[in-house]
Amino acid sequence: MDAAPAPEDWPETWPPPLPDASGFVAPPVPGPLGALAAFGRACAGDPAGALRVAGRALWLVAIAGLCVPAHALWRRLGWPSPWARRFLGWGARACGIRVRRIGDPVARDVFYIANHLSWTDALILGGQTGTVFVAQDGIAIWPGLAFICRQNDTIFVNRSDRMGVPAQIAAMREQFTRHSRIAMFPEATCSDGRRLLPFKAPLFAMLTPPPPGARIQPVVIDCDEAGRNLAWVGMETGAANAWRLLSHPGTWKARVHFLEPFSPDNTPDRKALSARARSAIAAKLSETLGGRPVG
Repeated sequence: MDAAPAPEDWPETWPPPLPDASGFVAPPVPGPLGALAAFGRACAGDPAGALRVAGRALWLVAIAGLCVPAHALWRRLGWPSPWARRFLGWGARACGIRVRRIGDPVARDVFYIANHLSWTDALILGGQTGTVFVAQDGIAIWPGLAFICRQNDTIFVNRSDRMGVPAQIAAMREQFTRHSRIAMFPEATCSDGRRLLPFKAPLFAMLTPPPPGARIQPVVIDCDEAGRNLAWVGMETGAANAWRLLSHPGTWKARVHFLEPFSPDNTPDRKALSARARSAIAAKLSETLGGRPVG
């Protein structure tokens, strides 16, 4: 990983400002012809990057070709499937990410609470834990990605649907009963690894009261400078970020810090739970940045 610069070497403005995304509305998902045209333009603009994208995409397809049928077979036979976790871990490597685990993840009856840089966080964290994820329902409009997410029993939530909150909490409780591991990114949007955005306390609603025996484990995803620069922030679309990440030459590093777990039993409400988890993540993230404040 990069050596953290001394405080006197920090830039005058820390953290550097994120791109202005105010008023940004994501364009509609293109149809097959539109997607092919956009891909062709990208290839023409960066032939070397196109070769890297093609190679990594073929690697991902090969991994899916092995893992998805095996996962379906294991489920059909009623066996616990290791194949979703293998797909995520191998997928991270195919995307050029070299992952190092620091600390021990709680094996079951746990909610992992992590900071959020990109869609690759699911590969990084899922490959280490085999967890189920809570994700925005906007992901479900991408057919191939939605299919892969559903193989891992991803829980899609709509934060603007206040009337649907009880159903979403019920879905999370059901999946926790089945899998005993759920991961959430309470920033509810991506940052760049140089800061920690406010947490959305409503995501902690299913923990008040918590399922019996449940614990919360804060997690910090800490990337090198290349990984921070590949974060999905601002007005960049998912497709543009995927191209930028898959066309990146070489590899980049991510460390996953599993922090001290705690029981939510004696924490009075979701805001207090959110604050306690965020405080632990902020302290460790600041440490990984050489003591720089993260907000």
